[in-house]
Amino acid sequence: MGAAKIILASLPDWAGAIPYQIKKIAVKDAYTAFSNGIRKWKHTGAPFDLRLRSRKNPKQSCFIPSSALKDTGVYPRIAGSLKRAEEFPDNPRDSRLVFEQGRWFVIVPYRVPIAPTENQGRVVALDPGIRTFLTGFAEDQAFKIGQGDFARLARLCHHLDRLLSQIAQARCRQKARLKKAANRLRWKIRDLVDELHFQAIHFLLDRFDLILLPTFETSEMVRRSKRRIRAKSVRSLLGYAFFRFGQRLEAAAKRLGKVVLRVNEAYTSKTASWTGEIQPIGGAKTITSGGVTLDRDLNGARGIFLRALVDTPSLKNECACVGACEQALA
Repeated sequence: MGAAKIILASLPDWAGAIPYQIKKIAVKDAYTAFSNGIRKWKHTGAPFDLRLRSRKNPKQSCFIPSSALKDTGVYPRIAGSLKRAEEFPDNPRDSRLVFEQGRWFVIVPYRVPIAPTENQGRVVALDPGIRTFLTGFAEDQAFKIGQGDFARLARLCHHLDRLLSQIAQARCRQKARLKKAANRLRWKIRDLVDELHFQAIHFLLDRFDLILLPTFETSEMVRRSKRRIRAKSVRSLLGYAFFRFGQRLEAAAKRLGKVVLRVNEAYTSKTASWTGEIQPIGGAKTITSGGVTLDRDLNGARGIFLRALVDTPSLKNECACVGACEQALA
């Protein structure tokens, strides 16, 4: 990078004692941040601002070889015996020690045998949302997961925002105490969302063999230049961590021999699934068409189910009871 030579040569005298590689990496990071900002501005038109980054990543990690993992902990001769939430798996691989917002984690890769189960052709379509985390529609039932959790998450996120504003104005010891309180609140939100994820995954994989999951482009929905939802909804939408849920669901399904199929959810939320009429429902909780009123989330899940049957030919091969599905949709 030719710009580095010019910038490094013009640095003040106090920077002379800093190693050359550290200064070069700092220039490279600044150049990369500027290039990414220009690229996003060309695609979205959203303005950007370059600011000082106090640390490169909120997650800090280091390499741990598999030989350092013992029954008593990590490097027991150096660190001593460590308390941990669960035991190390058998035959662990090389791992990483991660520090994130006041908590320590050891990420240990290990092999998991795939336990295939009998495929009974049970299909479910999921509709992610804000008021309700997931709404499902299957051939013989409809259900909601995480209904009402939106209010609690929004309240905790609002409290976290107030803490962050207080941290910006605090000094010294008070700032340190507020940062610890903010980390505790972040982990409380994270733990609640993780528990919701794991219980939802267990419920779905225990009852269904093929799961239709929309791509749900959260990053596009919350982009400031194009979004039509309020900041409160944006915060809860990001708090649910739908992308992380999709990754967890796909990994768990692979271990059990189940199938997660990513589908398109366009023209499902605002389209009446029984007439095909598009309704401008806005923030309403129900949708009405042809004298019939239905919950908007259930309508969205049913629409995803119908669209997948038409747009995805492989679904008929995966589903052993298409006739029952079509009969349920009649």
